Amino acid sequence: MIQRYLGNKNSIIKPILKEVGSVCSQGDWVCDIFSGTLSVSMALKRNGYRVISNDINKFSYSFGISFLKNNSIPAFNFKALKVDESEFSIGVDDTLLNLKDKDGFSFLEEKKNYSAYKKLATLLNYLNHITVSELPKKYRQTFFFDTYTPEGKNSHFKSLRGTSGKRKFFTPENGKRIDLILNKISQWRKEDLLNEVQYSLLVSILAESLEKVSNTQGTFHDFPRDIFDSRALKKLFLRLPPLDDVLSTKQKHIVGKERDSLEFIKEVRPHKLIYIDPPYNFRQYTSYYFMLNLICDYCEMESPNDYFSNIEFVRGQNMEKDFKSTFCQNHLFIPSLKKLITDAKTEYVLMSYFNGRNHSNNNIPVKNENGIDKIESFFSSDLFVSGSFKMKPIKRLNYQSFNGHKAQELNEYLFIAKKKN
Repeated sequence: MIQRYLGNKNSIIKPILKEVGSVCSQGDWVCDIFSGTLSVSMALKRNGYRVISNDINKFSYSFGISFLKNNSIPAFNFKALKVDESEFSIGVDDTLLNLKDKDGFSFLEEKKNYSAYKKLATLLNYLNHITVSELPKKYRQTFFFDTYTPEGKNSHFKSLRGTSGKRKFFTPENGKRIDLILNKISQWRKEDLLNEVQYSLLVSILAESLEKVSNTQGTFHDFPRDIFDSRALKKLFLRLPPLDDVLSTKQKHIVGKERDSLEFIKEVRPHKLIYIDPPYNFRQYTSYYFMLNLICDYCEMESPNDYFSNIEFVRGQNMEKDFKSTFCQNHLFIPSLKKLITDAKTEYVLMSYFNGRNHSNNNIPVKNENGIDKIESFFSSDLFVSGSFKMKPIKRLNYQSFNGHKAQELNEYLFIAKKKN
């Protein structure tokens, strides 16, 4: 999954699962309403819960279809895809042998899983080495090279401050590679050769792989103007996904598709607990991660040319798919939280929030607990059963990789309470 993600909960998964387990049993429905990169949703799946996930970002939906809702290794028809399986399976066994002892790959010990996964690895190997000659002329588009690399004809920008230059999200070589991979997936998708799980898995793998070679400092809101980070100079390769969690259960799960949480929650079936990991500050995630959404949208666009003809800002985003969350605004945060919980058909509420850069300290980290008191007050309100509220601080490091910031120790708080019927 995406690691360089604002608010990623990988570091506090164990405390979250402990609180969930204090009120839920395996098989209970748990709603992850701001699912993001699915780190919490996948942990819930792995531990036997039935999960309802949702996020406004398209990439989260693609991940959800591929890894959460899906419980198997998709089978691909090489003949229909016109891929020479024997040619591109050369060397794959050696690659899989090196994966067997790594986290997330124990499923390869089972013969039928190995055989199915070898086909997926073979298809990814084909995409890693695809050339333009293998694409019909109408699929030989160069939108990512043209828009997001310094050699592209559409990559010039002029900032609101008057500075100008060329976008440098990717090296020219990787920009071309992104185009080739997406154009082939787009061809397969438009020719009805991929079902939803197959398609979602391929674009999700590309989105995750892209993170490893993007010239960014954690988000796609901007890029270093004068240099390429050493990571960005590496050649893009589609990474083989660990699937232990995908295959860990046969439970049914539900995935919302790019839904505003305040609207989606009205349709969500009754569930035991809702986990809320809301935006902590002004950052709008559809802007900060627009590139990942674009990767997952591109192959289904009727006219990619229309999208790329209307990009804005230094980052080069088409703002038609931008979303302004009320949770990102200090004066609307508590009212939005109240509406969300009021409409949720849930017994328990678990929320995480931290005392770093958040709504109540104007994005400047402070030593006191600014913003926590108002949330504590909210969870002590008559929306919840009296005496059921608990607040648990968890110390962790919040790594800042820009402008010389260093890792800052902060408290991530877990708030849990039982909702009144």
